Amino acid sequence: MSSQITREHIPQVGLNLASTEGLCKITFGSVARRASLSKGGVVGNFSHMSDLKRGIFDLALDLWSRTCLRADTDVGSGLPSLIRYLNVWIGWTRRAGLPGSCPIAQAIIELSFLPGPVREAAAAAESVWRQTLMMLIRDAVDKRHLLQDTDVAQLAWDLLGIYLSHHVSSHSLRAPDADRKAQFSVKGIVASIEATSESAAHHRQGAQ
Repeated sequence: MSSQITREHIPQVGLNLASTEGLCKITFGSVARRASLSKGGVVGNFSHMSDLKRGIFDLALDLWSRTCLRADTDVGSGLPSLIRYLNVWIGWTRRAGLPGSCPIAQAIIELSFLPGPVREAAAAAESVWRQTLMMLIRDAVDKRHLLQDTDVAQLAWDLLGIYLSHHVSSHSLRAPDADRKAQFSVKGIVASIEATSESAAHHRQGAQ
């Protein structure tokens, strides 16, 4: 295995490990064993643990982006885009082929225990998630699919809360109905602020 392939392979192995155990439990030794490398082989590519965890985290964020931010989940179609994004985002790790939970959500939960650079990356990812939600919500408001007085920041906060609750319920508590409850909560929140017009009804049907 060439040095370049090894350097690319190590974060991927670490990402799968972070999905099942969380970033806080990752060590050079645990990654080395999973990657079938010596500990020195891992350290030779990532001399500091924070560098390795940043590499893992960057890979996780890229995988989320490629899985969830598809061409049809973008600003332009209002509420259908928001709903499509939420349907993909909740439970996206299974679609992306990760073996366990969302490493980004887990890192946000572990935030206060992460070293500085990794903590900053996790906080930045939370901001990306929040801004993505706000962008899609604003577009739905602009298209008059949602009420014009919708509190965009509050709705984004509520939807992010549902995602994090789903993460805990699904992966920490192993609740079999976590997906159903999360989708039910999303539908309830959206319905409460959806514009009541023929146009809104048309777009709601289009999102199904």
